[in-house]
Parts: sequence; structure tokens; C-alpha cells
Amino acid sequence: MRFGLHLSISGRLANAAVHGKALGCQALQIFPGNPRGWEKAPFDPAQVAEFRTTVKSAQLDPVVVHATYLINLAAPDADIYKKSCTTFFDELERTASLGAAFYVIHSGSHKGTGEVPARARIQAALKEAQACGLTGKPGQPMVLFENTAGTANSLGTTFEDLAALLDGPGLPDAGVCFDTCHALAAGYEIRTKDGVTETLTKFDKSVGLKRLRCLHVNDSKGALGSRIDRHEHIGEGELGAKGFAAFLADERVWNLPAILETPQDESDDCRRNLRRIVELACAAGALSTAARDLVSAKPEAPATPASKKKVAKKSAPKAIPKVKAKSAKAAPARTKGKKAR
Repeated sequence: MRFGLHLSISGRLANAAVHGKALGCQALQIFPGNPRGWEKAPFDPAQVAEFRTTVKSAQLDPVVVHATYLINLAAPDADIYKKSCTTFFDELERTASLGAAFYVIHSGSHKGTGEVPARARIQAALKEAQACGLTGKPGQPMVLFENTAGTANSLGTTFEDLAALLDGPGLPDAGVCFDTCHALAAGYEIRTKDGVTETLTKFDKSVGLKRLRCLHVNDSKGALGSRIDRHEHIGEGELGAKGFAAFLADERVWNLPAILETPQDESDDCRRNLRRIVELACAAGALSTAARDLVSAKPEAPATPASKKKVAKKSAPKAIPKVKAKSAKAAPARTKGKKAR
């Protein structure tokens, strides 16, 4: 396993990689810009080059990009759907420019209009992204849908729902990012050996373990089946140290990158949570002691926003290009002249 943190690119892109290396990360997750805004300033090519060089020298692999919160590819509202698709396409381009392997996105909310039409809207956006050369081929970022906690009208809570989304005809190769907090809140018991065995077996039968490409390892403030999406520090929530020990002991997750999205209440929380999960992984047999020593040996890095609630300040964002929709049910076409990177 390769553990990493979600870190901020505020100031300059390479900041996240610099802090990740100092904290002992082996993988990294970032936002492609302001996570709570539609508009994003274009990346500075010099900063992109610096980011890629820093990531390589720090041996951070993989780099994961998390989608902007506003994107809702399941949206029944035509304006929101068009904005979501435009931003989705743009962020896939940004992800590719950074050399990131995965782009993690939530399935979205159908707003009470039903799962079937909502799933069709998501699949239309995926097909359009593939047609534009933004995903679905080697060298392009793979789209990973994150399982959700089960809040009202959300998609992607059950394994069956994720499978139905990924199995549509003509879709690009996409996968799943498994969030431990969301899984527990959705009602999947992952705190005991038998519970983990049953949960991962269900996942394999519905979705397929070959599609499981990344983990979000977060403790949960909400109890089993609570449908509460609130992350907690490692070992301090409803999963607890014993729960993580049971989950990490299953060899089926050992070859996956694992990203922490834990709260940052104190300046040393990033280091503390990373060290804690690495220690639990070592005890479970998922990591060697050398990996634990790597984290322990790193000097403390300057405090940096790690929580996805932190918002990076952006300067003079460019306007979103207008996009014409193919139909009410299909993803809007890409603007002319925009090339995939």
C-alpha cells in the first residue's frame, strides 16, 4: 500500500508535493483549483512543469485529483448539468496536464427525479469525455466514482448502484474509489474480519475488485448505517483503531493507494493521522516496517490545509466557455478549439 494525504495547491502547485514529501507521503491527492467554484484560472505552464518534476523527485505515486464539489453530472436542471459537464471536461484536461492517474468524482444527486434518468445523464457525460479524448485510453486519467454515505437522493451508495453506473454500453473504462467513512455510514460493516470479508466479497460480485483502484481511509463521526458523511481522525471515530486494523488486514486492499481526508484541527494533524494509519497498516501486515520508519523519519512540514473544506484563493478566473447541449439527456458537446492534453 502507498499512503498519502489530500493537500493544498494554494500559492503554487508544487506546494502540495513539497509538503507531501516532508510529511512522508507516498501518494498525493489535490483539487484542480477552487473546489467550491465553477470558474478556474488556467494553470501556469511553468508551475505545471515544476509540479510534475517535484512529484517525480518525491516519488509520489499515484497523484489523484478530486473533482470540484459543485459538479453534479446527475443534475436534472439543464443549466446545472451543462455547467457540471463543462467543468468536468475542463478538470479532466487539468488532471492530464498534471500527470495524475486518477480523477475522483461523486456520482451526484438526482434531486428526487429518480436514479435511472440520473444515471443516464452521468453516462452521457462519460461518453462525451471519451469521445473528446479526455479519458478511457492509456495515458489519460481514469475516472473513479466514490461511494457515498447515503444522503437523500445521492447516487453511488450501494455497490449495485455503482455497478449499474459503470456497466453501461459504450462507456470508457472507469473505476471506484472506496471511502471507508462513507461505506460504514452507508451500512457496510468493515470493522470486523468477517464484516470486511463479506463487504469486499459483495463488492467483487457487484462491481469487481479489478475496478477498485483507490481508497479514501477516513474514520467516521457517524455510526454504522447513519448515512452521515462526516470524517474523523484515524482511530477516533466509529471505525476506531480495531476497525481499521480489520479492514487493512484483508490482502485484497494491499495493492491500492490510500488517501487520508481527515480533519485538520491542529497543525500536526496531517502527520499524526498519517503516522497512525501507517502503524495500523504495518501491524495488519499491509506494510513493511521500512514504510513506517519512512514516515517517522521525516521532519515536520509547515502546516498546510489538508481538509477538503479548505478553499484555495484564486486570481481572476477565466469565464466558462459556452457549450451547446446535444439533447436534454446527453452531455453538452465540447467547445471547438479545445484540445485534450
